[in-house]
Amino acid sequence: MVAKPKTLILCIDQDDDIGRKAMVKTPIIGVAENREAATNLAIADPEEADSNAMFGAVKLYKELTAKYPNEEFQVATVAGATTGGVEADRKMVEELQSVLANFPATGIVLVTDGFADDVIKPIIQTRVPITSVHHVVVKHSERIEETYAVFGKYLRMIVDDPYYSRFALGVPGVLLLIFGFLIASNQLQNAGLAVVFVVGFVLFLKGFGIYDRITTIKPRLPPPEEQIIFVCRVIGVLVALIGGYQGASSAALLVPTPIEPLWNWAWWVGVLPVFVSVFLLKGLDLIILGVMVALTGGGVSHYLRKDERLGQSIVSLNLAIWIRFILMESAQILQNPEAPLSVFSPIIFYTVASILTTIIIVFLTYRRYKRLPFT
Repeated sequence: MVAKPKTLILCIDQDDDIGRKAMVKTPIIGVAENREAATNLAIADPEEADSNAMFGAVKLYKELTAKYPNEEFQVATVAGATTGGVEADRKMVEELQSVLANFPATGIVLVTDGFADDVIKPIIQTRVPITSVHHVVVKHSERIEETYAVFGKYLRMIVDDPYYSRFALGVPGVLLLIFGFLIASNQLQNAGLAVVFVVGFVLFLKGFGIYDRITTIKPRLPPPEEQIIFVCRVIGVLVALIGGYQGASSAALLVPTPIEPLWNWAWWVGVLPVFVSVFLLKGLDLIILGVMVALTGGGVSHYLRKDERLGQSIVSLNLAIWIRFILMESAQILQNPEAPLSVFSPIIFYTVASILTTIIIVFLTYRRYKRLPFT
């Protein structure tokens, strides 16, 4: 007895709309099961084309069973993944193998809702011959869907692929940041210059192949703790240099000219106090801020490493804060040497306070990390 030919009417959903929207697990085998799943998907999203493809598969099943009574037919739906690509193809192949295990078809009639699902045809044909392809196109042109699929593919490539996103998203992002900064600083008239500079720089790097050479370099980066220390020290030094320049430029304006030779000690003794006081008053805040930034990097690194030197960083930060007050009061005294110095003078208060807080921090730190028997 010759076995009846078995034809599988296969509906494929490459982006798994049936599972994502209708919460139906695939593969779906059977006419009634596919009709019910298509109904659930149509209720979840009336504009979804995959539900129409599934209804089309059910209709095609009825037509073929009536037309070819000597053949055996079955309807099945397999789905891919929302991410698309290799993951979706592999999932569809696994589900197809599961369907073929239940219904060993000798041929497949492929039912699709447009262009996107045609990419699975070569994969299916390696397992079972595809005898026919039935397209169910609803409410839109297939060419429009093809254009949409190609456009969506390249759009995802621009967003997800780091090689392209650096230029497609990175360069406009830099320009937007520059525009925001120029608007905030009332310098929008320089926006054209900024655009020309950034775009020209990017084209220069890309045109001469400098960018590709840079990306091939794989430097050996230090551990994250050392990177934090390096970045904080660089920022701290820059901030301190700006403070030093600000203080020196302000103090230089008060130096009388012409400048006397170095051996004229009397002249220098009269000038240096004013110079130092103005330098401290104008530039000390940024200098101390730079020192604190550098010390903070070391403290964070010690904390991440669980290093007992964290206490030293905390003490150094504390001293930097109090030294700022002490030096500011010293600058005031340099400008006004006749100012009375009493027990309640701010400079004495700041000195005593810095000593006491330093002692307390050292006590608590070493008690925790060294576990000395202070109690």
